[in-house]
Amino acid sequence: MNQLYNPVFISKILKNYFFDIDRLNNINSRDLERFRDKRFRNIVKFAYTFPLYHDLYKKAGVHPEIIQGLKDIKKLPFVSKNELHSYYPDGLISSKTSENDLIKVSTSGTTGRSFSIFVDLQDIIIGLFGYIRMLREYDINWRKDKITIIGDFAPHTVESGYISKGLFAKMQNSYLFRNIQWLDTNEKPDLIIKKINSFKPDFLGAYTGMLGHLALLKEKGFGKNINPRVIATTGSVFDKSLRKYVNNVFDSELFETYASTEAGPIAFECRKGNYHILSDYVNLEILEKQNIGHSVITKLYGLGTPIIRYTAMNDIVELSSKKCNCGLSGSLLKKVYGRDILSLLLPDGKIMLSSSISQIFSRVLYELKTNIVIDLQIIQHDFENIEVKLVLDNKLKKNDSILGKISSIIVKGFHEKIGKNVTIKVINVKNIKKNEPRIISNIKKEGLNVKGYI
Repeated sequence: MNQLYNPVFISKILKNYFFDIDRLNNINSRDLERFRDKRFRNIVKFAYTFPLYHDLYKKAGVHPEIIQGLKDIKKLPFVSKNELHSYYPDGLISSKTSENDLIKVSTSGTTGRSFSIFVDLQDIIIGLFGYIRMLREYDINWRKDKITIIGDFAPHTVESGYISKGLFAKMQNSYLFRNIQWLDTNEKPDLIIKKINSFKPDFLGAYTGMLGHLALLKEKGFGKNINPRVIATTGSVFDKSLRKYVNNVFDSELFETYASTEAGPIAFECRKGNYHILSDYVNLEILEKQNIGHSVITKLYGLGTPIIRYTAMNDIVELSSKKCNCGLSGSLLKKVYGRDILSLLLPDGKIMLSSSISQIFSRVLYELKTNIVIDLQIIQHDFENIEVKLVLDNKLKKNDSILGKISSIIVKGFHEKIGKNVTIKVINVKNIKKNEPRIISNIKKEGLNVKGYI
C-alpha cells in the first residue's frame, strides 16, 4: 500500500509539518533536551530490532532499557562503515519494517568506496522539512517562490532516492512541486545555466563546485535572467575567496548547509553567520576529548537504517560554545573543516584537509576565469613529493600555455600552505578512474601524532 494513502501516516506527517519546521524557533533549551532524550530513547529501542545493532549491543552488554537519554550515549558502541557494509542488506532492515516500504540510497563514493543504507518515506519527508526550515530562515516560501535545486541524480544517490524513487514515485503527479526545478549536477554547466535562465528562480541550491562554474558563466554574459534572492551551497567547504567571487557575481544572500547521505540535514548557516546544528534531528559528538576532531553522528528520527554513534563520515568539525541571538535553539558548529580521509599528511604532524586543498584549485576558476579543469587527482608519494593529475577540457584548451598557468597557481598555492620544501608535479592526463579517491596519501597515518589541521 502506498503510504501516502494511509491516513495514519498522513496524520503523522502533517503533525511533523506543523511542529518540526519551526521547533527550534519555539522551544527553550530545557524542553529541547527533553525532546532529544525522548527521540534518542525511541531510536535506540528501535535499533535493537535490527540485526546489526542487536548484535553490537548484545556484545557490548547494553540493553535499550538502560538508556534514559543522551547522557547515556557513551554506553553505546561506535558504529563504523565496515560494520554497516558487512551487515548489508538484511542486517540493516528492522524485523518490524517491510522491505517494500524502504528505499536504498548510497553514499557518494568520493573516498573510493560507496555503500548503501535504507530510508523510508518518513525519513525523506522529515529530512525535507529540515531543508524547508533553512529556507524559512531566508524568507523563501517553498510553495510560492521559484526554487532551483541542482543535485546529484545519478541512480544510486541520496537525491535520486529521496526525490525520484521516494516522493515522485509515491505521488501520481508532481503538482505539489510545480514551482521547483530539479537539475542534475552531472550535466554540463553551460546546459544547466540555460535551464536556470529560463526558469528565473528566487532560490538556487547547488554543490559548491557547480556554483563556481555557474558564477564564471554568468560573469561571461550567460544567465542574464538568473538573479536569485538567496543561494545555498552544500557538498564541500566554501572557501572565503570563492564565496566572495560567487557572491559578487550573483549579488545574492548566500548560506552554507551541512548534510550527509547517512544522517540527512545536519546544520546550516543562519543570517547571523552562525552554523546551527539541527539538534532535534541529530546529535553531534567529537571523537576526541576536545571541541575539534572527528564527527560522530546520531540520527534521531526515521524508520530506515538507524545511524547511532556513526564514525565514518570522516569529517573534522569544531563545536562552538557560543550562543546566537537569531532565535534558534540548539548547539552551534564553529567550523566544518572537511574530510580527514581525503587529506595529506605533513612531517610536522599537521593534516592538510580537502577544504584547504580545494582553496588552491578554486583559484584556477576565479583567477584565470576558466573551468577548463574537469577532473583531478592528488597523490602524495611521500613527505617531499606530491603529484597532481589534471583532466582538461580539450574544447577550452586554446593554447599549450594554459597548463603552465594552471600549474603555477597550484604550485604556488601548495607552497603557501605547506612550505617550499615539497615538490609539486602537475601533469595533464586523459582520464582518472571514477572509483579511485581524488586525494591519495601513501604515508601511513598510524602512529602519527596529529598536531593540527590546515
